[in-house]
This record gives sequence, C-alpha cells and structure tokens, in this order.
Amino acid sequence: MVEQPVWQRMGDGIRVTAIALLIGSATWLTISLARPDGGVAIVWAVGGVLTGILLKSPHRLWVAYLIAALLGGLLARYLWGDPLLSVIGRSLASTIEAGVVAYALRHAVGEVSAPENLTRVAWVALSATAFGCLVGALLVAITGASPNDHAFQMIVSTWFAAHTLGMVIFATLIVVASELHREGFGRVAYYGKFARSMGLVIATTLWVFTQSRYPLLFLTYPPLLLAVFRHRFAGFAFGITFVLVISIIATQSGHGPMMLAAALTPTERFLLLQVFIAITCLTTLPVAVVLAERGRLTAELRDSEYNYRLLADYSRDLVVRLLPDGRRLYVSPSVKEVLGYEPRDLLQPRWDLVHPDDRATLVDTMGHLFRDGGTATVVYRALHQRGNYVWIEAIGRRVPSAQPGCTHEVIYVGRDVSRRIVAEQSLTASERRLRAIADNLPAMVIQVDAAQRYTYVNAQFARLFAIDPALVIGRTMQEIVDPKLYPTILPNIEAALRGERVTFEGEIFANGKRYYRQANYVPDVEADGSVVGFYSLTYDITELQAAKEELVRIAQHDNLTGLANRNQFNERLAIALVKSHRHRNPIALIYLDIDHFKEINDCFGHAVGDAVLREFSSRLRESVRATDLPVRLGGDEFVVLIEDADTPDNAKAVAQKLLDAMRRDFIVEPASLRVGASIGVAYTRTPPAADALLKVADYALYAAKIAGRDTFRFIDMDDEAVAMTLPPPPKAPRQFVDSIGEQGSELA
Repeated sequence: MVEQPVWQRMGDGIRVTAIALLIGSATWLTISLARPDGGVAIVWAVGGVLTGILLKSPHRLWVAYLIAALLGGLLARYLWGDPLLSVIGRSLASTIEAGVVAYALRHAVGEVSAPENLTRVAWVALSATAFGCLVGALLVAITGASPNDHAFQMIVSTWFAAHTLGMVIFATLIVVASELHREGFGRVAYYGKFARSMGLVIATTLWVFTQSRYPLLFLTYPPLLLAVFRHRFAGFAFGITFVLVISIIATQSGHGPMMLAAALTPTERFLLLQVFIAITCLTTLPVAVVLAERGRLTAELRDSEYNYRLLADYSRDLVVRLLPDGRRLYVSPSVKEVLGYEPRDLLQPRWDLVHPDDRATLVDTMGHLFRDGGTATVVYRALHQRGNYVWIEAIGRRVPSAQPGCTHEVIYVGRDVSRRIVAEQSLTASERRLRAIADNLPAMVIQVDAAQRYTYVNAQFARLFAIDPALVIGRTMQEIVDPKLYPTILPNIEAALRGERVTFEGEIFANGKRYYRQANYVPDVEADGSVVGFYSLTYDITELQAAKEELVRIAQHDNLTGLANRNQFNERLAIALVKSHRHRNPIALIYLDIDHFKEINDCFGHAVGDAVLREFSSRLRESVRATDLPVRLGGDEFVVLIEDADTPDNAKAVAQKLLDAMRRDFIVEPASLRVGASIGVAYTRTPPAADALLKVADYALYAAKIAGRDTFRFIDMDDEAVAMTLPPPPKAPRQFVDSIGEQGSELA
C-alpha cells in the first residue's frame, strides 16, 4: 500500500474531527429543538446529515467518519443527560442507519447525483432507509432506553417515523447542497429565482403556523409544489426543511394549526405534526422524482434531437423520411450537394427523377420495406439538376411513424456512389478482359490458396480435363490431381507456398491422352510479405517434346534405315569399352558391307539401292538381339556392337546368322535380287582403344572380300600369333587388300 503524504493525513484528521464535532452538535441541537418533553424527536436530522456526508466523501474515510459520528453522538447524548444505556443504544442505532443507507446507495447505484441513476437511487434509498431505520428502532427498543418508559411498540413506531423523515429530508438536502456548491455560485439568475421560491415557501409557512384560528396546513403545499416544479430536488430539500423548522418551532411555542386540537397533549400534537411532515414528504418527493426523471428524459431527447439534426443537416449523405404515399417529411440539406436541388423541392413525390430502368426496382424495394419491415439496400440512378444521372446507394429501414394516419415510415440514407460504380464497371470490364485472355491462353491458369484449394481455373483447364470449373473451385489439389502424380509435384507446391518460384516439366494424362507439360508456380504474396497461395501457369509442350525427341532420334539414327548412326555408335562403343575394362566383359564388333552394291545402284538406280539398304537393315535388326547395337556407318557399311559375347563362337554364330539372312533374295521392285554381304568380326577380352577395334574389324572385312565375298572372317585380338601377322593400317583400300594377300584367307 502506498503511504499517504503527511499533508493528506493531516487533512483527513481535521475532517474526522470536524465530523465528530458536527454530529455531536447536531445531535444536541436536534434533541433540544425536536424532542417534546424529552421523548423521541419528531424528525431526526443527524442520520440524514451523516448519510449525505458519507455519500459525498471518499470511501476510504467512511469507517473513520462513522466512528467519529458515533463518538460525537455519545458525547452529545451524555451531556444532555440521557441514561448510559440509552446513550449507547441510540447513538449506535443512529450510526448504523446512516452506514446501511450510504453503503446500499454506493454499492447498488454508484454515483447518486448522476441523472440516469435517479429512479434507481429513489428505490434503493427508500428500501435501505426503511431497513436501516427499522433495525435502529428495534435496537433502541430492545435496549429499553426510553426515559419516560414508553411501550415497546411506541418506541419502534416513533423512532422509525422520525428517523425515516430525517433520512429522506436531510440526506437529500446535503447531497443537493453539495451539488449546488460544486456547480458554483455564479448562476445569479438561477439563485435569484430560487431565493424567491424559498421566500414564498417561508412566508406561507410562517403565516400558516403563526396563527391558531384556522386549519390552513394545506396552504403550505402550493408554494412548496411550485418550488419543486421549478427546482426539482433542490426545491424539495430546502422547501421541506424550511417547513419542518418553522412548524417545529411554532408548535413548540404554542402556535399553529396544531393548537386547534385543544384536547391533545403536547406529545400527541408533535406526533400529529410528524404525520403532517410525512404527508408533505410523500406529496412532494414523488413529484420531485418524476419531474427530475422527466427533465432528464427531456434533456436526453433534446440532445438526441440536436445530435440527429446535427448529423443529418451536416452529413454529406442524403437523409430522408419517407411516407407510404411517397411524400417526404424531411430531406437533409446535403441533397443540394448530391442532386443540386433544395430540400423543399423534393418534399413531394418525384419519381420522374429516377432513371426509368431503375424505377421499378426502387418501387418494389420501398413497397417491400413498408410491407414487411426490416432493412433494405438499393442502388439506383437519380437525375441531377444539371441533367446527368447520379448513382445513389440508399439504405432504408422501416420505423414507427408519429404522423396522423400513418403507422410506419421509412428512413433511408443515400450517398453518391457514382465514382464507385464507374470504378466497379471499369474493374468488371477489366476482369472480363483478363478472363477472356486467360481463358484463351494456350495454357492452364489456376490459382491456389495456402490450403492448396483451387480458387480459380481458366477455360483451358476445363477443356483439357473435361470438367466443370464449379466442381473444382473449393476443392484441394490432392482431391483433383492424379494420386500417382500428386506426390511428385508436392515438393514444388510446398516450395511455392514458401515464396519460391518453381518451374518443372512432366507428363500428365487427360481424357485418355498423354501430355507433356511445363508448369510454372508463382507465389501469391500479400503486401506484408505473407504467402497466401500461388498461381500456376501450365503449358502443353507435347509437340515441342516430340520435336526434341525427334531431333535426338535424328542425331543418333540413320534417316534412311532407322538404325543407329555413327554418332550413337561412337557413344555406345566408348561406354562399352569402359564397362568392358571395368568388368572384363568380352566385346565383339561385326563389320558388314553389301556385296556389289555399286552395281545395284548403277543398274537399277538409287531408289532400288535405297530399298536394298532398308531391307538389309531390317534383316540386320532381326538377326541380332535387342541388347546388340546394329549401326549404319554410311553408304553400304554397317556394324554390329555385341557387348556380352562370352566366347568367340558366339560372335561367329551371329556372323553366320547374318550371312544366312542376307543370302535370301531381296524382293525389290522391279526385280528380285541376290544380295550378299562380306563380314569382318573383331573379338577381344582386353578392350583396346576404339580406333584399334574398328581397324581390326575393318581388316577382317577386307579379308572376307578377298576371300570371294559372301563370307565372314574372324580375328581374335587376344591371340598374339594372329595379332603379330596383322599389317599396319593401309593407306588406301586397294593397298590394304594387296598387302594382306593370302594372309586374309587364313584368318577365317
């Protein structure tokens, strides 16, 4: 807890001391003025004064104030000469009453001076006062502290009545006086009027209670009610206090209407005066409450009306009150800015100002509002005074009407939305153009959110997959994409959702066809840098891929025969030699040449020669295994690369099979030809360089030619005796043939 400054503690001590002195003095004075014959007081002001002080004081001082008030009351009653038990019981009862009422009001209401709490204050105050005063009366009666030894019921009733009146009158007086002090004393006109009202109350009450001939108590009510009408609670609190003081003093001095009851004792006259004060309070207090509440409601209504007028008159929006027959009760001044007309020009129905195309919609909307109630929004075009149409967005609501003969009216607020409509139309046109472009692009365009749900697909997507776009929107990619394809593209999806641009290629199947496509994933990034999805642009590159594959095929295959060409042969031979060197696999290379091919070209023409080459290639392909590589090197020269010829006999068997295949007649229009082949075979288990292998196969081929063609010759490069007999590479084919002589025939 924060320790209070010294000056604040000193101030609190002074206040507590002042409360003790005030309550003690008030107790002594009230007893001396208001207690007849030493009995119960007519009106006990002390409890009301203490309650009012508590309500206008900080809550932290309440306990100190209550203790000080208790001590002050004890001292005053003791000095007055009351018995000790009576002193304790009555002082404690009076303090408890004030504490109960103040606590109830503070915790059940809060600020008792707030106008909006007035009704609640009245109910809580009356309930707490009745309860507190009843508890106090019972406490006093139980202690049996009556100086005149009155009966128990008399003590309870008189104490309850006196303390209830005192609580109502003086608690209200203290609170009202505090508020008047807080507002200051500069309102000269108000206080002059208030003084005149109080003067009238005082003068009338003095006249009534200074004569004892006529029962004129009722004459105090008109000026008192006038004061209440004029000044609300201030009129009640001060007026009833003046009436109370004057009536008590006059009655004690033997004057006033109470003296007309000559048969009554002084105590009974004071009880009758107490009844008069109670009736006066019951007559004027409800009036004060009702008038104060009415004043509050009137002020709220006035403020509300002012605020409504302020908002309606100075708002840029058009505010209209519309009756069912089309007449307008109110048109805000902003109509001048919106449509160029004065408000008075539009009080009568002006359907001619509504665009003909929008008139029926507006009439239907207003009819629906008047018939069914609720709220409706309508957008229509209204004719401006300049002659152009203005787009108006109106929001209307049906409300109860105070007009005679009308049960409802419509209040609507309209604003000029021409710029927005133009922008929306431009945006719609732009979206239409963009959609037309997107739908006619030779690509699939889709938009996916962060949850991988489709939010847009273009027409190309729908055409390719033959699916309605409406069936795709809102579903996830995992639901739409082929289950076999989705795992392969998931890493690209995740990369795009991380903010990375992704491009990849792959195959898809749609409508029973295979497509090769290139996909580009572009992240959809917000202004704050967050990724909310991605865009996918997917192009069909099936034809491009086919062209690439065809280029690869042309680059590695002979265009006439379809066999592998020299480029593919060189690549495969290099790979085969590396594998053979690593795994010690034997390699066989078969070199083929068509016999007398030049004569075929010369006699039958190149077309027949090409046909022979194609047929020769076909037989060559059919005679070897799928793992072997048949190659056309050029012209009528062919080779076959065998990578797994386990023994020389396997290679020789392939060569013999090729010879047999080529010995069958070639049926080529316009003739049937016998076409043979010369074959050379090079075989090795220890792979040499590629050039050496080719040269050895070439040697064997020429040896076969020397042997008379239509045969093959075999050279085992691992046989040192044979290798030593091989001559060096010839400078020309004929020289090569002459140099090997009869050696070639022996090599077979």
